[in-house]
Amino acid sequence: MKPRTFLLAVVAAALCMFVVAGLWHNLVLPGLYADKEAHHNGLGLMLVAYFLLAALLTYLYARTSSGRRPAWDGALFGVVVGVLWVFPHELVLAGAHGDSLAYVFKNGAWHVVEQGLGGWVLGLVLGRHALH
Repeated sequence: MKPRTFLLAVVAAALCMFVVAGLWHNLVLPGLYADKEAHHNGLGLMLVAYFLLAALLTYLYARTSSGRRPAWDGALFGVVVGVLWVFPHELVLAGAHGDSLAYVFKNGAWHVVEQGLGGWVLGLVLGRHALH
């Protein structure tokens, strides 16, 4: 894979996940739970985290994808990563902060969507550049 294409896929996926995460955590989630409020602390670190997540997703996807259905395969790959990463992480946070299991499942389900969207975007970019 060309470095330029890798970088383009990472930037596109990271920005996609960062934006939809901001919409969820700052607009939707506070409306569902009275004790959750919009927060803007640590945005820089969160953006770095999404770039790291997107880089890992892009690298692993490019190494494992057949390239036949890049957008669909990317979305499915993102969903799998969302399940493997987010759900256990949500359980740990629930244990540490006392969040309800209903919240854990709703937020975990959202992150599956979020990482699925990121995977879909990187699949589109990589598929468009026919790198598989």
